[in-house]
Amino acid sequence: MDKKKLVDLISNHEGVILKVYDDGTGKELKAGDILIGHPTIGVGRNVAKDGLGISQEEAEFMLMNDIERVEEEIKNFPIENLNEARRAIIIDMAFNMGITRFNPTMWPSFFKAVVNEDYGEASKEMLDSNWARQTKRRSKRLSDMMLLGDWIEE
Repeated sequence: MDKKKLVDLISNHEGVILKVYDDGTGKELKAGDILIGHPTIGVGRNVAKDGLGISQEEAEFMLMNDIERVEEEIKNFPIENLNEARRAIIIDMAFNMGITRFNPTMWPSFFKAVVNEDYGEASKEMLDSNWARQTKRRSKRLSDMMLLGDWIEE
């Protein structure tokens, strides 16, 4: 069977919508919307609790794409001298907060400490933030990694 033709056939019938939508109305779902059908994404993928959702492999594939995007977004950050664990912290924080909330302009003291290789101060800056108050476990682990310069397993 020609898989390309089959993909084209089903995509044509289902439509391709790259944001979560209500399959009952075909409209993109926004916070507070009343759901008529099922939350769906892509080509008819039901992501409701009782639906198919996505597989572990699909989630990891999407995450790898997102990591590549974040790495591109932070390519001009002053982090070229960081080791692997500390670079991972920057990627994790940018992934979590988004580039508009996590960047050298929004976190000047943190990035100054990183550039100066003052990892104790960088760790302190991480914990003294709204982000840390919202992400207690994550921020504690990442600030400890920043301080030690090494991976910390959970």
